Amino acid sequence: MTREHDGSSVDLERQLVQVMAENRLTRRQLLERMGALGIATALAPIVAACAQAGLTSPSPSASALGVVPTTNPTAAPSATAGASASAPASAAPAATPPTAEKDLIVYNWDSYIGENTVAEFEDKYGIKVKYVRFTDAVTQMASLRKDGKGGGYDVSYPASTEIPGLVRDGVIQPLHIEWIPNIVNLGTDWQNPDYDQNNLHSVPNYWWTTGFTWDPAKIKDDLTSWASLWNADYSGHIGMLDDVQECFAAASFHLGLPINSTADSDLDQALASLEQQKPLLRKYTDDDIGDMTSGQLWISHAWSGDWVQMTYDNPDIKYAIPSEGAIRGSDTMVVTSGAQHPIAANLWIDFNLDARISAANSNYTGYLGPNAAAMTTIDPRLLADPNINPAAAVYSKLTELIQLEGADLDKYTQRWNALRA
Repeated sequence: MTREHDGSSVDLERQLVQVMAENRLTRRQLLERMGALGIATALAPIVAACAQAGLTSPSPSASALGVVPTTNPTAAPSATAGASASAPASAAPAATPPTAEKDLIVYNWDSYIGENTVAEFEDKYGIKVKYVRFTDAVTQMASLRKDGKGGGYDVSYPASTEIPGLVRDGVIQPLHIEWIPNIVNLGTDWQNPDYDQNNLHSVPNYWWTTGFTWDPAKIKDDLTSWASLWNADYSGHIGMLDDVQECFAAASFHLGLPINSTADSDLDQALASLEQQKPLLRKYTDDDIGDMTSGQLWISHAWSGDWVQMTYDNPDIKYAIPSEGAIRGSDTMVVTSGAQHPIAANLWIDFNLDARISAANSNYTGYLGPNAAAMTTIDPRLLADPNINPAAAVYSKLTELIQLEGADLDKYTQRWNALRA
């Protein structure tokens, strides 16, 4: 199909230049990619972007995704609200990728993938996976950005809020959607997120809430409020996540302040509250699972999926999404711009979007994902648990953290450093 537009060729060239600039591709690099991967494969992400601008017909693989525009930036609503069951798009014929490399370096959180996922991927493709773990998002971002192109890793799992900055700074590369046919398994609410339209650079992985968990053998009360993490009765047994934005968000919920505020007055109030809390803490934890199951902590600031993993060792541990509201988050799978094994990296993403593998990942980690095709295989206990899959009324009170940059990031970092000194 052609468009009746006399200046189409000029507009298309301008759009091509723009997309190449946005993705940090020189003409030489584009020609090298075309020579290595073939013209259709190399140009697929650029053609998709041009199609989005309405300048040419989209490639078959892009148009077959059934992308539905949405203003929901990251997380699918719960099954009880009818969105976790959002149907995946229709399948499309997949392009056969070139012969994959024999190695892959994955950079991810610990205990954040199915128990057998790596082994099954290796068996299927004959690719050896080096699985490197990080303990916190600050370390992850520092590692990915240290050389400006991914720090030597092929695949990583940044938070959705990090994607615009990683794209802008050239740290991640466009995905080869034609090598990721399982992307059609995404629920419709996940197919066109605001942070990465048409999933050109990322694929959503999991979503979660941040609340708190406690051991009822030590704390008999039925807890529902953020105030529990400031309760002097639990002094010496309280843990807070070693995460600057999560801690300031918890204090802001506790005080009724705006979440994600960058106003000095709000941040000073939140800092004062965290300073009052600090003498009550056992620690700022980077292992909430181990610290709770070992008994070091009686109550801890925690992510919902971590709580599920705690219950593997202690089924009685409880979790609450506080009544004042809480943080929701989601993360993604990306390929770094400096990936030495880009074909294997795209195959890894496709493999993890397989309905069975995706369900196995969720069942092991306790984190629900965006894979609509996996819902029939996910443990029904996860889907039925309101702490994992909250009702619409609870979901409506969840807030996503924003990406902090420049002076705003400095405001948080300076106060965090003062708190931790």
